[in-house]
Amino acid sequence: MSIQRIHSGWNQKGKKRQIGQIASALAVSIWKISKKTLLNLENEGFDTDTWSDRMEILKEVSCFQIYVVSNEVKAYEKEKKVTFITDIAKKLNETVNVNQVDLNIPEKDVKVKFVNLLNERMEEYSELEYVEEPSYKARIILGNHLMRNMGELDNNWIRMYVIDQEVPKILLSLRRPLASLVNK
Repeated sequence: MSIQRIHSGWNQKGKKRQIGQIASALAVSIWKISKKTLLNLENEGFDTDTWSDRMEILKEVSCFQIYVVSNEVKAYEKEKKVTFITDIAKKLNETVNVNQVDLNIPEKDVKVKFVNLLNERMEEYSELEYVEEPSYKARIILGNHLMRNMGELDNNWIRMYVIDQEVPKILLSLRRPLASLVNK
């Protein structure tokens, strides 16, 4: 099947999508945004030492985005929302595992399994207020977690850069697929 057929088939107006299909599409967007964020950090001169460190950054940014999605999804009732977030997490977990294998990251270098990390972060973020967008404290928490996985070069500046520059880009990039896939 050609890419054009897939693309035009997905965009057919009025066609109902299953929750798993929507979650899978959103998970792909989350992973792309996470990769773009990592690239932005490296292009700004922030140091990542190993592929393992890069993977940890991708996982942290993905967890933050799932937190945002869980607060932005207004069209689903609670049970459907839990299923939706779980489906996104499963797809991203699969993506993380495949990438760790492809990058030959040894098991000993994997700090925390993605699903365990996600559960920790969701618990941590859930205590924070969310009005229209993540609170300043949520942004600080993301910056702190990224700071732990970055190299020593300019490490003390990473938190403020993430808060001021990257989180607004993440939110802008994430709201596009959210609007088109979920909150119609």
